Amino acid sequence: MELEEVIEDQDEQDDEILNVDDESTWLKWLVLFPGGTLPIVERNSRPIDMLRQCIAKDRTFGVACIRNVNSIGTTAEIYEYTEESRMQGLDEVRVKAKGRQRFKIIRMKNITGRIPVADVKILPEIELGPPNYQCRIASLDRLRGGSNIKRLNKVSRIDSAITPWPSWVYNLYDPKKLSSRIHNYLKFLESKGGNIPSDPTDLSFWVAQNLVITPKTALSLLEIDSVILRLQREEKLLRKLANNVFVCKRCGAKVAKQTDVFQMNEEGVQSAYCNPAGAIHETITLHKAQSLVLDNAPPSSEYSWFPGYQWTIAHCGGCRSHMGWRFTAAQRDLKPQSFWGLTRTSLVWGERESHYCDEWDSDDENNESTDQSDTEFLPPYSNIY
Repeated sequence: MELEEVIEDQDEQDDEILNVDDESTWLKWLVLFPGGTLPIVERNSRPIDMLRQCIAKDRTFGVACIRNVNSIGTTAEIYEYTEESRMQGLDEVRVKAKGRQRFKIIRMKNITGRIPVADVKILPEIELGPPNYQCRIASLDRLRGGSNIKRLNKVSRIDSAITPWPSWVYNLYDPKKLSSRIHNYLKFLESKGGNIPSDPTDLSFWVAQNLVITPKTALSLLEIDSVILRLQREEKLLRKLANNVFVCKRCGAKVAKQTDVFQMNEEGVQSAYCNPAGAIHETITLHKAQSLVLDNAPPSSEYSWFPGYQWTIAHCGGCRSHMGWRFTAAQRDLKPQSFWGLTRTSLVWGERESHYCDEWDSDDENNESTDQSDTEFLPPYSNIY
C-alpha cells in the first residue's frame, strides 16, 4: 500500500522515467551500471523528442536492456547534449549520459505514438557493516581502520574466537576483505596504471561494467541489491576466469589473454562508444591480440573514439566475423603506439561449456551474431563532442 501511495504522489515526477523506444536499437545488448557512461547518436524523431523532454526537465531517463524482457534498469543523467540540423531537414542529437541509480519497473504506461513511460521504484544499495561487529572486542577498535589486510585478518581471528564460527566465515561477508581479494585479481591492471575504485559499492559496479560477460550475466549482477552479494558473485567470476583466454564467439579462435587488457580511459578497460549510425559498441581495449586480420583500407582518423589515433576494421582470421578495430597512433609521441579495441559481443571466454559463461538460448545467440546491419561496422564516433 505504501508503494502505491508513493507512485500516486510522485506520478509525473522522479519515479516516472522514460524508457527506450521499442523500435530503437540503442540498447539491444547494453546493460548500464551506475557510474557507466552511455553515448547516444540519434536521428529518429520519437527518441529525439524524449531526449528533449529530459533536457527540459531533470535530464534523467531510464535505461533497460531490451534484448531481454527485464524489470530492472538504471537511471541515466545527461551531462553532454548537442543538437544540429542535417541535410533534408533531419535533426541529429548527440548525448552522453552517466548511470546513476538502479530501479525496478513497477508499471508500464503504453502511450500511443510516444516513447513508453513507466512508474519505477529506485532501489537502495544495501551496505552492511562487518559481520561480527556486534560481538567484537571493543579494545581492538583502534586496529580496525586502514587497509592493512594482515592486521585486519589478525583482529578478525581474535574477534571470532568468542563466536561459534571461525574467522574465514566472517571474511566471506566482509566488504573490505572482498574488495581486497578482487583487487588482487586485478593487480595486472593496476600495474599498468589502471584506476580501480576502492569503495566496495563503486568497485562492485566497476567490475560488473568491465567484465567481459554476456548481457544475461550482467543483468543478474544488476539485480543484486546487496553490495556484499554482488562482490561475492564477481569474485567467483574472476576466480574462474583468471586462467582463461578470450576467443572468437563464432568460431572459438584464440584472440587474447586476460593480461593483455589495459585501461585506455578513466572509466575502465571496457567502455560504450557510439558510431555515426547510432550503433553502440561496448569495447574492450587490449595491448595485444592474435587470429585477427585487418581490412586492406588505409587507417582512418575520421570519427575516431581516441583523439590522435587512426582505426582499421579488424575481422576474425578464422570466420571473418567483425571483431572490432586496431588503433594506431598518428604521432610518434603518443603511447601506446597501437592497441586493439574489440567489441564485447564478439568475445567469449575460452571454456564456453563452463557453467559460469552464461549465454542466451542457442537460437538467440545465433541471431545476435548474424543480425547485424552494415551500419554497425561504420567508423567509430568520437568520444569527445
